[in-house]
Amino acid sequence: MIFRGQPPEPGSAPTSADTGPVIPRSAAVPCFETWPDAGIGGRIGRGEHEGRWVVAECNQVPFLPPFEYHLMLPARELLTQDGSFLLISGCEDAVHPGGGGLIDLLTDELDVAWSTERVDYLDAWSEDLEHRIDEEREQQGLQPVDWAAPERARRHDRWWRGWLRSRRP
Repeated sequence: MIFRGQPPEPGSAPTSADTGPVIPRSAAVPCFETWPDAGIGGRIGRGEHEGRWVVAECNQVPFLPPFEYHLMLPARELLTQDGSFLLISGCEDAVHPGGGGLIDLLTDELDVAWSTERVDYLDAWSEDLEHRIDEEREQQGLQPVDWAAPERARRHDRWWRGWLRSRRP
């Protein structure tokens, strides 16, 4: 399990407990400078949630150092191929000099293919929202929404896309 500790006090030498393990950078993660303001979307390439969208959403606009993001995943917890714990949805991280972050770990473990296209981010975010709505309905003992039904196919609806676009520039 990966935990990130508190940053060291100014002037003190960092320890491994302060910085956590070094995660190698993944070549498959787009450079942060190329991300749109809101974030990026990616598809999981292997594992239990293969084909599902994930979202890396920027925590601040405009980008101010340190660049921070949080990951929205298709389940509360994601597991590796061998069934061990990988990440929880909503985990936050930042750019780490000399190493990668949780997005790199996710990308390498589950072969995520990221896109910096706004439409892919919107599709990923929309799928995540639909999933959360269905989870809440299930907890309340209600049937999940049939998102493929014509009256529910909001993902392709002009109003829905406009609302999603209005969330961030």
